[in-house]
Amino acid sequence: MLVISHKWEMAGGAEFGFRDMVLALRKMRPDLDMVGVYPRQGSLASECAGYGMRTEISWVPWWAYYEQWREGVSSRLTAAVVGALLVPLAEAIVIAQLLPGIVRAVLLLMRLRPTMVLTNTMGIPSHAVAAKLLGIPHYWMVCEFGKDDHQLRFFLGYRGTVRAIGRLSKTVICSSRAVEKSLLEVDPTIKTCVLYPAIDAAPATAPPRHPGEPLRAVLVGRYSQYKGQHLAVEAVAIARKAGVDIELTLVGAGDQEPVRELARRLGVVDLVDIHGPTENVEPYWTAAHVGLMCSECEAFGRVTVEAMRAGLPVCGTNAGGTPEIIDPGVNGLLSPVGDANALAANLMALESDEDLRRSLAVHAVETARRFERTRHDHELAAILDLC
Repeated sequence: MLVISHKWEMAGGAEFGFRDMVLALRKMRPDLDMVGVYPRQGSLASECAGYGMRTEISWVPWWAYYEQWREGVSSRLTAAVVGALLVPLAEAIVIAQLLPGIVRAVLLLMRLRPTMVLTNTMGIPSHAVAAKLLGIPHYWMVCEFGKDDHQLRFFLGYRGTVRAIGRLSKTVICSSRAVEKSLLEVDPTIKTCVLYPAIDAAPATAPPRHPGEPLRAVLVGRYSQYKGQHLAVEAVAIARKAGVDIELTLVGAGDQEPVRELARRLGVVDLVDIHGPTENVEPYWTAAHVGLMCSECEAFGRVTVEAMRAGLPVCGTNAGGTPEIIDPGVNGLLSPVGDANALAANLMALESDEDLRRSLAVHAVETARRFERTRHDHELAAILDLC
């Protein structure tokens, strides 16, 4: 079995999902000869090799490119002008890399002769095309929306890309019902299934909040306009104006300065604690009373489940896969995308009602058990006909 990754370092949800897939298949089918294909050597390849997976370093070109540069452009005119210059160039580069990438993928598959191929993100098509040309069953793991969450622009267009994914795959494995729905809205003929990621963190009890202690919220994720750190800071500022001080901790990779500047401008620097990336998030969960998921469009949200398993209720946005995890009033609270006032109201409700917060926390831990590894492993093996 050949499994294709676009990343080589352990960095985000897609990489953890890749590793979990390897662990699942190794557990369910120890006799299966698995080969991981990566663009270069790194921590992801090394960790998977430790589970008995062979490594192939090969070119894994994209059929899309990131448009995150638009985050820093406030003028529509400027965005249009820059886009007119960059888009044709970017698409030409994508096409120039993709064609030889497909040829190399065909040669790799002819050499290794796998019985099946699995691609781990919607952005890399070469090995899917090669598998189709050689008549090898191909499965596509789609754990993102593409354009809405990662600002990917596909040279076939989004709709054309989704249709191609369906035609190149025996089954498209989606990380949430929201992702599945987004694909089926484009092409109802695609054969899809939903496989929620496995979350390994051990369940914990809700951390106590003592009388007079300020409510502490934590948001873990890459610093980005789309991840919503600015929304959390705005909510803290709104709560302060209402006479309620809520402490906020932000943890993640990326540019922190826009968030720091916003906290200074809104007068809540003393309430906002900003940190860089870490391999150990547990101390931040333990120190908090509530988790946040403020993304505009999160495909699933591993950190939502991780927070719940740590004993935290989660205040999240009512978009993407988040409503599949958060049952409002049961294990957390939801607010509309981009609505800092609604988020502030939810946080203030938890700040003023400790019984509510603890009740939500208890049910959050119960909810997190839905995503345990045993379920994930058996479902994956069944999808791939490996039972």
